[in-house]
Amino acid sequence: MGFKNKYGQVSLYTENNVVIAHFSGYITSGLLRAFKIELCEKIQSLKNQPWAYISDSFDVLAATPEAEKEMINISHLMKANNCLSSAFVLTSAIAINQMKRILECAKRNVNFSECLFTDLDSAKQFISHNLKSKQGQLI
Repeated sequence: MGFKNKYGQVSLYTENNVVIAHFSGYITSGLLRAFKIELCEKIQSLKNQPWAYISDSFDVLAATPEAEKEMINISHLMKANNCLSSAFVLTSAIAINQMKRILECAKRNVNFSECLFTDLDSAKQFISHNLKSKQGQLI
């Protein structure tokens, strides 16, 4: 499933217990409203299991200020719903700086440079290792 407007688009899919969102173009608040609805559906399908998130945003240029605020709220939602780890595929300098700011405002305790990648395969490897490590700490 996905959502597209004249500025950008997003689609989500799940691989095991990893939710992957593919964004492209500009991220707007309208795009994020659709994303949030679909993300909540994906979270429910995981049935309270620990999960991880990858933002595959290689083709993202930037987010609007309103979208930045919504991303902070979504970050809180993810943390409250058992998301143990996140990774970001970003190449735009603007988008990278915005994501740093979003994570700081959301008070997410992450080393952003460790979870920032330029390709999806590297992000998946990081998430696989990190999720297994964090799940082991929960036992």
